[in-house]
Amino acid sequence: MVGGHPEVVFLDEGEGREEAVRLRTSPGDYIFVPPFVPHREENPDPAAEAVVVIARSTQEAIVVNLPQLYALPVRES
Repeated sequence: MVGGHPEVVFLDEGEGREEAVRLRTSPGDYIFVPPFVPHREENPDPAAEAVVVIARSTQEAIVVNLPQLYALPVRES
C-alpha cells in the first residue's frame, strides 16, 4: 500500500462458517491474497485517495467482477 487506508475484504470459509474479513491497511503494508480467493479492494474514505500497487503471478490480467464475495445458496423448487 502506497497511500491512504484502503481495505481488502475476503471470504474466510472454515468449520462450517462463512465470514467476511476486512483488513484495513496503511502505507507500507502488503497483503498476499492466495489464488482463487474471492476478494475486493475498497476505499472507505472517498475524501482520501487510496494508492496501491498490485502484483500478479501471471502476465494475464485475470479479473472477475463478483456481485458479492460468495455465491447465493441454490433454492430448490
